[in-house]
Amino acid sequence: MALFVTQAPTAAAATVTDLGVAGKGGDVVARNRKVFVAADDQIVVASTDGKVSGTIPGLSGAVALASPEDGRKVYAALRDSNEVIEIDSTTLAVTRRIDLTAYPCPSSLAQEYDRLWIGFGCGEAGGGGVLGLITSAATPTLVRVGPATTQAPLVAVSGNTLVAGEPGVGPATVRVYDISTTPATSRGEIHGDANELPALRDLALTEHGATALSALDDTRRFDAWDTTALTRGRVYDSSGFGEHGIPTAVGASPNDAYVVGGWNSSAGDAAELVVYDATTAEVIYTAAHQGKTVVAGSIEFYGTLTFAVLKEPGTGRMHLWRLPPSPYHSSTLTLTAPAKVTALKQSTFGGRLTLSSGLPPGVQTLELHRWLPDGTSRPFQEITTAADGTYRFTDAPPSVGAFKYQVYWPGNSWFRGSGSSVTVTVALYEPTLTVTGPATGNIGERLDFSGTFGADGIIFPRTIITVSRKVVSPDGTVTSKSLVKLMPAADGSFSFSDTPTTAGEHTYTVNLLGNSTIKSASTTHVVTVLQPPA
Repeated sequence: MALFVTQAPTAAAATVTDLGVAGKGGDVVARNRKVFVAADDQIVVASTDGKVSGTIPGLSGAVALASPEDGRKVYAALRDSNEVIEIDSTTLAVTRRIDLTAYPCPSSLAQEYDRLWIGFGCGEAGGGGVLGLITSAATPTLVRVGPATTQAPLVAVSGNTLVAGEPGVGPATVRVYDISTTPATSRGEIHGDANELPALRDLALTEHGATALSALDDTRRFDAWDTTALTRGRVYDSSGFGEHGIPTAVGASPNDAYVVGGWNSSAGDAAELVVYDATTAEVIYTAAHQGKTVVAGSIEFYGTLTFAVLKEPGTGRMHLWRLPPSPYHSSTLTLTAPAKVTALKQSTFGGRLTLSSGLPPGVQTLELHRWLPDGTSRPFQEITTAADGTYRFTDAPPSVGAFKYQVYWPGNSWFRGSGSSVTVTVALYEPTLTVTGPATGNIGERLDFSGTFGADGIIFPRTIITVSRKVVSPDGTVTSKSLVKLMPAADGSFSFSDTPTTAGEHTYTVNLLGNSTIKSASTTHVVTVLQPPA
């Protein structure tokens, strides 16, 4: 095996793991720190370091896999039993079966959010096509998309774009659909120069569906097609096999920074993965393996890793090809705290994720970690960026002292992860103590007062309110008395009452004693008490 690296430090060697199975299949999905490989009568499960960790047995023709971004479910097309199964990616249990008896031989899958697209067909003229369904529906409605075919079309989906092409048929036709409408709307067909395209081997889309990538027989290149104009935009054509290379598999990295192409030698005894800069088509990285061929459609990305499946000629025995982590470009993550942070109040923090390539990072998931002054951590949280990389989150520190906040982006296949932290000194909550009540009253009549020291949405720790009364009678006599000590509600509200026995100016002083989280506060309310008329 030869490994060549440019524009990056020398990486560790790639690994090839014997999966212990042979036959049809070879499609790959990497989710939930697991790698799933379709292998005919089973699905082989490996860890992200390439080691086999389990299987999902008892299947019939598992040839294609798909999974939504959150990775909680994996869907598998079972060609021989005419169904799609749903698998829990944590327990590996089959949790659902979708009957496709009316649409036999499901052979390719693509998924975006809760919409699953299926290419079906057993090789009979007019017996194949494309289906769409909503996986979140209790009983999914199967909706046909596009014309009937002979072979099961390859499908790829991203954003609002779906592409489908019948493999092994030349000249190839790639159909493009807008799936923002129901039913899907055709944008047209890609035919290439003079309506001549060799047979299709693999099909992929860039992250937002603007570009379709094709691997076509006898072209010695991968083509990039504008899915709106339906024209060729760029080609990727360097291979260690030169004119004897067969383009077999293709994929687009996260953030559309790179295109990865899988080549096989014409003799069928060697494979090569080539990483291209998506914009310039420059070769960034190549890795080759002797004695095996790469499986069409098997390129998959997970974090900083790239996977593909190799097969041995003749036996069909499968091997998982795992490239070493190769983040070629850096990222920068900033975190900014507000000028003042107060205990119990929601404060807004923010920052931005930027990529060294200048490309917008798209919506990314960040890890948020927070530590209290005593070193204990608060509950872990995930936050997401906007498409331009900006993000915001709020927090209400439960006490005073030095709080540390750290955000981290783990990176992806082509950009190194980055993090940022900030420590803020949290100040005591500054209450606004208010009391409302009557301005006048009569001797012997009850006076009712209410007040608050908080703001909406804050839950306060237990504290104490004291109330005292000073009376200045008409003859100038002054008397003072402590009236009540009370505990306000969790939202900071409180109430008290008094029944005056003498006339004069009654001044009620309300004191919030405060604690380790809340500052002390004081306010007064004056009531003029009169002798009731005879």
